Amino acid sequence: MQLPNLFSRYALIGATALTMGLLVYGCGENKISQCNKIVAIANKTKAVAVPQDITGFNQFADSLDQIRTEIQAIAIQDSKLKALQTELIGMYGDVSLALKAQVAAKEAKDANAQNKAKQDLETAAGKESDLVDRLNALCTK
Repeated sequence: MQLPNLFSRYALIGATALTMGLLVYGCGENKISQCNKIVAIANKTKAVAVPQDITGFNQFADSLDQIRTEIQAIAIQDSKLKALQTELIGMYGDVSLALKAQVAAKEAKDANAQNKAKQDLETAAGKESDLVDRLNALCTK
């Protein structure tokens, strides 16, 4: 009778593990809580002082890089939200790179590079409004 006891013990352990797994999965984050995390981190950009001249661009870019990293760290399951997360990460990265490029061009006194960096910055920053609108639309469903 040793074998049936051992079998039922493993069956009980297996059933318990399955039940706990389902409970943990069911208690996972939903799309709304993931949206709220992204929005809360993205809203940190409002607290970052926008530089009035080029001397503060590197520090501003570093702040955006930090925000980008925090958004990237959020685990997203919803495919549409994941796509928006990726676009948002890309936009912050592009803005940061353009800011740093503008500083480098200014230091090198390269007017052409400054103009290109300015255009890159305007293009990247111009995506923000559309991304925010799409994120709000997805997160209110």
